Amino acid sequence: MSQKPPNTGKDVLFRRMLMAVVSSIIVQCLLMSLVVLLTHLSPTRPLSWLEESLSLVTSLSTWCYFLILSAVIVLQGVVCSKSYLTSPPLLDTRFAVLCSVFTPHNLTVVSLHLTIGAILVWLHLSFEGSLSLSKKCETLAGNCLREDYVYLLLSGVFTGAHHFLRSSFFETRHLEFPVIPQGKFTQVRREMSRLIPRVMTTAVWPVMYFLGLYYSFGGCVRGVVAPVLFLSVEDEPLDRVSRLVDVQLMFRVWLYSGFFSLTMESMHLLFQVHLTEWMEFDVGQRVYEERASMSLGEALALEEVPIMQQLGFLDLVTLAQKQKSRRGIIFSLSQPGGHPYNWNCIVDRCLGVARGFAKRVEEVCAAKQEVVVPLKPVAATLERPYAFHMRNLARVESPERARGSCPQPLPSTGQLILEFVKSRRQRIVDYVMSKPLVFYFFGVRSDSKIRHLLVTGQSVIWAVEAISSLAVISLREDSYGIVQKDLPGMIEALLGLKQALDKLHKMSLLSRKPQQDDREIRYLLGALRSADKRGIYRIVVAFREYFEDLALDQGVRDQLQGFFSFRE
Repeated sequence: MSQKPPNTGKDVLFRRMLMAVVSSIIVQCLLMSLVVLLTHLSPTRPLSWLEESLSLVTSLSTWCYFLILSAVIVLQGVVCSKSYLTSPPLLDTRFAVLCSVFTPHNLTVVSLHLTIGAILVWLHLSFEGSLSLSKKCETLAGNCLREDYVYLLLSGVFTGAHHFLRSSFFETRHLEFPVIPQGKFTQVRREMSRLIPRVMTTAVWPVMYFLGLYYSFGGCVRGVVAPVLFLSVEDEPLDRVSRLVDVQLMFRVWLYSGFFSLTMESMHLLFQVHLTEWMEFDVGQRVYEERASMSLGEALALEEVPIMQQLGFLDLVTLAQKQKSRRGIIFSLSQPGGHPYNWNCIVDRCLGVARGFAKRVEEVCAAKQEVVVPLKPVAATLERPYAFHMRNLARVESPERARGSCPQPLPSTGQLILEFVKSRRQRIVDYVMSKPLVFYFFGVRSDSKIRHLLVTGQSVIWAVEAISSLAVISLREDSYGIVQKDLPGMIEALLGLKQALDKLHKMSLLSRKPQQDDREIRYLLGALRSADKRGIYRIVVAFREYFEDLALDQGVRDQLQGFFSFRE
């Protein structure tokens, strides 16, 4: 009998990403129509303004432009969807961050950014009725260059490059689940009301940067474009202060820059809204039946697709706190057999996530506190069977020889050469890394591992919340007492996580060099510590009368005294 391939939820993710791309196209069309209304604004003739704008939006040429924009957005969504399905890589040096930008995926993304920036400006210019970069000369023979169109197209390309560099170097972008479950339309409406003012405010900076660049290199651009297109130049050069500070021109560059940023941010928002939507998994274990959908246990174990694992933990915490009928399946026994398969699967996944996260935190803290020990000379590490004294040349047996132990063989010449090469190489590396400029690019950043670790802490928060809630509810709903056998392991895992997080909190690593994403990292660390303490308090308060009957070590009982007296 052929085995069915493991279900990884690709069909669910594909449907959600498809809906996100379609929603993004609809939003972009609405935003494009809004820009048309703003650019053709005529307060003195409101009826004519609305009629002209409506006819322009509904014209065949405009819909052709929309199709071109939609095709680019679909391609952008397909390429960027990889970023939402995989875990972010650990980039512990600035050189690694720089190298990550030049991967084939990122090169494709930056190409799409540049293309979308130019296409958006091209679409807006097409609404004005002319896309040509040339015009009829008034004082010269032939055609002349429209430098303002070149300027606007280059501003779109620069805005795309600026947005890519900012999102790749200075921001850590990942999916954020809403604290309070809401509908997709409510989330989009609420976030768009916050997004539009922020985007239009931050759009000022790329405008100012581009003004400085064009003021410096505008002559070179004009000198290249005009001969290539066989055009003359009769207008005043645009790289003059009097031309660049034109209010109308600056407003158009700012509007196009803000519209591009709004396009990119709204696409990320729609992907986030659709991918983070709660979904219900099958709780029961069906060993002898083929299942089309993914079970909750399979979702919790799917570490290679983090979004599916997070959806599994979100469903688990929802089940533990709100759905009594599905909790009954967890607290039931298999028939035949009488084994708690469902509970064992869930508790193993949750405690494994909590213990694994605590172990990684301990490793990061231990690596930070390590003290580098200087290398010993090679000659001092050699163990000889006899000790020779230079004054009396008497041969004295070593303690190992006196006790009758076998003498260790002397290192071979090859081993000595290898140790010598390793020590020399390490000294050269230490010397090179002592240079400030080299260490800035190739030195390991002290907080990179901690930041990378805390970003993945949402699943840990939900695992702690779910397992502690199920433990408390088991006093009323667990008729077989299957949770009681795992209470000691749950308490020890939560206390171990608390110790690791407290050690991380006491380190001055996150407070020494404030950076742009410090606020989010501090929030995640605080949420982890609060969720862990809340889970321990739930168990302590609910099982306070039964702790004497639990098989707990004395060290664990001592750590729980602070929770018994509510001092934590």
